[in-house]
Amino acid sequence: MASLYAYFDESGTAREHEIVSFSGLVDGFKSWLAFGEEWARLLRQYKLSEFHAGLALRHSQPYGTMKPGSADERSKDVLPFVKLICERVELGIVSAVKVSDYKAAHPRLRQSFGTDPVYFAFHHAVMGILNHWASVPQYDVGLILDDEEAKAIECYRLLKKMKLANPEVRRRVTSICFTDDKTSFQDQAADLFCYLSRIDNERAFLGKPHPFDALCEPLRFKYSGRRLTTAGGLFEKGYLARFIESAMQLEREAKKAKGASK
Repeated sequence: MASLYAYFDESGTAREHEIVSFSGLVDGFKSWLAFGEEWARLLRQYKLSEFHAGLALRHSQPYGTMKPGSADERSKDVLPFVKLICERVELGIVSAVKVSDYKAAHPRLRQSFGTDPVYFAFHHAVMGILNHWASVPQYDVGLILDDEEAKAIECYRLLKKMKLANPEVRRRVTSICFTDDKTSFQDQAADLFCYLSRIDNERAFLGKPHPFDALCEPLRFKYSGRRLTTAGGLFEKGYLARFIESAMQLEREAKKAKGASK
């Protein structure tokens, strides 16, 4: 089987944000290798040892050789990093959840995924990868996540549950590992993609403005030279209700079939 490598990060917390995102980037080994060389070149250009979206977009502060200034000025500096993602990576998975809708959903949803909606987003990110490559099932997937201990453990536990419940996940998601984004160029790119997808969902669905439209636009729209395809989106009240009702219906049917077989 050919292998895909999926780098994911999270942005936002359920305590501080109305939308949380667990989103990332997926491609093959050779593409990621070439991508890493170009990302390293940009880091050298800006005299950076690593890239962190939250720090890079604080436009009032210097960042490497990026000078303090307006959001538009900082966007011009960061745009080469965004365009590298758009032009070198095959797939971007956006998996975002509206926090208030998750908290108000049927209790079975939180019984299944926990009180933090980021784990529901993790579940849908994994399924989004498999759905995108459904027509080529010979691809297996390795997940690479940011090494944050508490969430890493919970994501591992959830993946084990998904493997037990779903033969496709069991067969195709062959590994999960955790990396320090200080040394992983690909994880740094996932951090930037995840951050921008969250703030752009806040703009689109909550009316919360942000000053980085010039960075989000290449992720929204196809342009000549863009390779990236994006999938997924924001999961709100209606989708959450349909998801848990479908899951409960499957459980009812399974119990009925089990009873009929006795």
